[in-house]
Amino acid sequence: MPDVVMPRLSDSMEEGTILRWLKADGEHVERGEELVEIETDKATLPYVADVSGVLHIVANAGETLPIGRTIATIGERNGDQPSVMRPQTGKAKGEVTVVEPTRGQQLVARRVAESRATIPDHTVSVAIDMERCAVALTRDDTGATFDDFVLKATALALREQPRVNGAYRDGHFEQYSRVNVGFVVAAENALLVPTIFDADSKPLTQLADERARLAERVRGGTITPPELSGGTFTVSSLGVRRFTTIVTPGQAAALAVGAVEERVAVVDGQALVRHQLEATLVCDHRILYAADAAAFLGTLRGLLEDPSALRG
Repeated sequence: MPDVVMPRLSDSMEEGTILRWLKADGEHVERGEELVEIETDKATLPYVADVSGVLHIVANAGETLPIGRTIATIGERNGDQPSVMRPQTGKAKGEVTVVEPTRGQQLVARRVAESRATIPDHTVSVAIDMERCAVALTRDDTGATFDDFVLKATALALREQPRVNGAYRDGHFEQYSRVNVGFVVAAENALLVPTIFDADSKPLTQLADERARLAERVRGGTITPPELSGGTFTVSSLGVRRFTTIVTPGQAAALAVGAVEERVAVVDGQALVRHQLEATLVCDHRILYAADAAAFLGTLRGLLEDPSALRG
């Protein structure tokens, strides 16, 4: 059952007041319909439904709540068991088929909404020369991949930059003693993030084996909740040059890693074809500033451009 949370409606907004509900409790609402009027520090604005379903009000008119707090849920009448498709009659767009999200998709939607509503983020990117990693892979029989090199380098960089391995929570900074790196795996109709615990202390071979095993358990549907919890940082990799991601609530940052590609680069005054990738660090601006992000990415780049320290 999707949650409706107190949204961030302005850059300076920390909490909002529910002025009045525009739909009644138990009433069916359509995606895009106005649900509630919310008073912020700057204006009074309506908030619309992200999904269709039956509205169940949690917070009453007049209540003032922090950003991200649940104010209502939207579900189905029959025990929140969504139908897969509901045809609707459209006009200019023709017939509209509404596909209800699975529970996994609902979870992703809630996490994204919570992150966007509660975390003021900023991004810093860097290009990394992966040539020495590429050479190491051709000589290595460990079964490691570029992703494993990135995960190991990330873990060591987190150990050297401990604030990145933390979070902003309730007006203070938290720093975690363990470096537990989560990595995003695409499952059927969902994205799951298994965790490699104490990734900074594990040899590259062990880390590579564990990453492959966890990814297979996700795809096979056998992953367990403990294996999806306890992360202090998240890495997401895609086969594109550059992208961004969200910061998981309870963490200070997340790393979006692009594909390793052969590109022309100038090395010692010569144009050479090199293996390169682009990495983007998405930071919670309340705990990590641009200088912190640059320091972390500089450490990460140094470890990947000279991967000799990654084998231990």
